[in-house]
Amino acid sequence: MSKSTDKDLRNQTPEKECLKEKLKFKRLPTLVYAGQIGDNPEWSFPSHKHDDLSEIVYISEGEGTFIINDKTYTAEKGDILIYNKGVIHEEYSNPAHPLKTYFCGVSNLVIEGMKELHIIPSNIEPVIRNSKYSHKVESYISDIFEESSLQAEGYEIICRNLLISLITLIIRIVKLQNVNSISDDSHSLAYRIKEYIDKNYTKNITLNDIADNLYLNQYYLSHVFKKEMKNSPINYLINRRIGEAKRLLVSTDMKVWEIARIVGYENPNYFTLLFKKMTGESPKQFKQNHKKKLFYHN
Repeated sequence: MSKSTDKDLRNQTPEKECLKEKLKFKRLPTLVYAGQIGDNPEWSFPSHKHDDLSEIVYISEGEGTFIINDKTYTAEKGDILIYNKGVIHEEYSNPAHPLKTYFCGVSNLVIEGMKELHIIPSNIEPVIRNSKYSHKVESYISDIFEESSLQAEGYEIICRNLLISLITLIIRIVKLQNVNSISDDSHSLAYRIKEYIDKNYTKNITLNDIADNLYLNQYYLSHVFKKEMKNSPINYLINRRIGEAKRLLVSTDMKVWEIARIVGYENPNYFTLLFKKMTGESPKQFKQNHKKKLFYHN
């Protein structure tokens, strides 16, 4: 398969039309990791995103609440969640019906007609409901997890083939279900404020900085943001930082002080106090209690 060029990517079919076209991989997907969650009924993961990969989540048991790009969804057994590159999301298990999920991270992917590292078009709902193909989705993604955990000879080839089959099946389901398009609120003022915070939350920014960069009065900015997002800009900023810190704690071996700096806190002691206030656990306790069953690929 020939390597795609920048010109190829620029000339892609518009996303809203791509599902009408025959599926074509311009770059084959690479499996970054595979994992499983299911040991903690109180499990949750606040706002975070992946800038270098996309993620597929399959719910094998229970149900949960998922906030994806500020829209709230309830998903249950048999449902699939797709997080394209850069999509902000948070996840909460229902303690009465605890979540059990398989998930995998995907890099390198380019499908003709879609943006790089997009599994489904960006204008499509990210929750794909239970269908007659759900058992096959579970079979593929659980086999990916099993092969990743055992790492027997040839597992990389098996995982890649399973991943290609999984993505192909997901696109088939989306086409058959005629999944709803999501509304575009990207021109709203609150969205512009949120977008600025999402791009700059790792920096030492204040409410005044946000207001100055968007040429707004900070009191008006706070009012508009809170009215639409049901949260203050500063609380949203803190939640983004803590969410990213949680992701790094459970998926890397980075030290607490390193994570503190990455998410915008020069003082690791202050970061630890704030993290404990927000989560009820110190960063080290959180890492021990919430470490994912995660298997990485070279």
